[in-house]
Amino acid sequence: MDRIIADIRRFNRFYTNLLGVLDKHVLDTGYSLTEARVIIEIGMMETCIANELVQLLDIDRSYMSRIIAKLGKDGLISKEQSPSDSRTSRIRLTPKGAALFEQLDVKSDEQIVRLLRGLSPNEIQEIHASMLMIHQKLSRAGEDME
Repeated sequence: MDRIIADIRRFNRFYTNLLGVLDKHVLDTGYSLTEARVIIEIGMMETCIANELVQLLDIDRSYMSRIIAKLGKDGLISKEQSPSDSRTSRIRLTPKGAALFEQLDVKSDEQIVRLLRGLSPNEIQEIHASMLMIHQKLSRAGEDME
């Protein structure tokens, strides 16, 4: 088991370095990986509340609050009071935030295309199938941990 753990950790280090997720600013945006993920999730949901993001990304509430404040200050998100619950605010991307979301989306796709460049169609299919299998098995294992 020690060898398996070491191999998985080595792969995680390799993949995070390959994607550059440890860079201070993800995909040349000026935002951290966590901030970029928040922008992406808001963009995908179109409108949400902070608690949804906390649960989805498994982030500390106070950290999420600081991220939301920063993104608001930067003009990327807007907050409006929820009509159904005055204690919560609906969060959505501003036009500036939507443009950054699109940039992140396009750059993420381009990054994967560059990553796969030089591989044969068969190799790409093998990687894809392996990733789907890993996702499925670890998702099931994660459910067992809850």
